[in-house]
Amino acid sequence: MIVNGRRVIPSAARDPLRNRAGDSSPSLRLGMTLVALLVAYGCATAPKPQATQPEPQALHGVASWYGQEFAGRTTANGEIFDPMLFTAAHRSLPFGTLLDVLNPKTGQSVRVRINDRGPYIGGRIIDLSYAAAQQIGLVEPGSGEVDATIVKIGNGDREAPAPLVVTVPDIKPIPETVVDNVAVIEEHHGVETRLQVSPDGKKLVEVPITNVAPAEPPAKAAGPPAVASSKFFVQVGAFAQESNAKELLTQLAHIGQIAHIDSGTLYKVRIGPFDTRDQAIAARGRLETAGMSAIVVAQ
Repeated sequence: MIVNGRRVIPSAARDPLRNRAGDSSPSLRLGMTLVALLVAYGCATAPKPQATQPEPQALHGVASWYGQEFAGRTTANGEIFDPMLFTAAHRSLPFGTLLDVLNPKTGQSVRVRINDRGPYIGGRIIDLSYAAAQQIGLVEPGSGEVDATIVKIGNGDREAPAPLVVTVPDIKPIPETVVDNVAVIEEHHGVETRLQVSPDGKKLVEVPITNVAPAEPPAKAAGPPAVASSKFFVQVGAFAQESNAKELLTQLAHIGQIAHIDSGTLYKVRIGPFDTRDQAIAARGRLETAGMSAIVVAQ
């Protein structure tokens, strides 16, 4: 179309998506509607981020303890285990977490720090060190129900092993030995002589001797004492109550381990004997693969 000498293109020709009435194309409107529906459906079905569940602030369950048989071993966070410190083992609480543990039967409580993983016996929530268990009256029964309250959540970092402090006693100086007699017999031109310390103690002089008694042969050195051959055992636990030892015995039987109980001041659950330490260490490795801790002892 030409208007006033200029070529004018109709609006319908400029925008092929619009019809003659000036409305958008029905196919365009349908496409935009489908896009909007897809966006709305995607927003509605997108998975919502799940909130992290915090650790419960109060715990209730059975506590047990472990002590001298694990002293000096490395805990799960890298420390050296000391049964006389107020520490504990828990399956999931971060290392460094502080807990107040209460024995409801005695009303006694103790504050412990998590530095190890366990317990590995079902039905128990925490393993206390010997000192912590003694503080709340759990050493004699071996285990018991406790109420634990989280005081502070730890940062969970592994800590470097605690330095092993060795106390070396003062070494007393060895007193200076004064030589007051030297008897080395020699013969010069048919005359027997010996060396003797001079009166001033500063040199050796040669003096004649007569009627020298024959030197006694040195006493035969005693041989090393006979050492009885040792047997080696894998000790899985030690308990004040026999019932707890029998419970562990049953747990070991379920994983195919034949153990026995040695009675004494404590009921010790052991596997063996083994003729060599290497055999005992291999048996302990099989236990650790099954999730149970143990130590090798010689007897």
